[in-house]
Order: sequence, then structure tokens, then C-alpha cells
Amino acid sequence: MQMTPPAKKLWEAIPPEARIKILNNVWCGACRGGCSLGNPTMTVERRNLIIRGECTKCGGGVARLVESE
Repeated sequence: MQMTPPAKKLWEAIPPEARIKILNNVWCGACRGGCSLGNPTMTVERRNLIIRGECTKCGGGVARLVESE
């Protein structure tokens, strides 16, 4: 898992159980359904955590936004 230092700080502030749910509940536009996010890379944009990776079903690109409080 690759992440910038600010992304690591935000990611580590999320409880471990919630992290698993975040990575296993992503929408894939190619599959037209829910999937897990593989090979994640994390960055921070506008104080929000952005997780980009691959759909574990089809290999297409997927992303997840985790809004900061």
C-alpha cells in the first residue's frame, strides 16, 4: 500500500474495522457493482483522503473518497 505522509496520518486515524469496510465496499463502473479495492494508493486532496486502485473482480480503475471531519 502506497501513501503520502499526510494520507498515512489520516488512514491511521480510522479504526481498523472501518478501514476494512472502506477497502471492501467500492463501486466499480465497469462491473456495475460493488467490489474490493486492490493495490491501493492514498493521497490527500482538499483535506480528504483519496484512495485509488483496481477492482478486484475486473482489474478496472476504482477510487474511494474518505471525507475528513
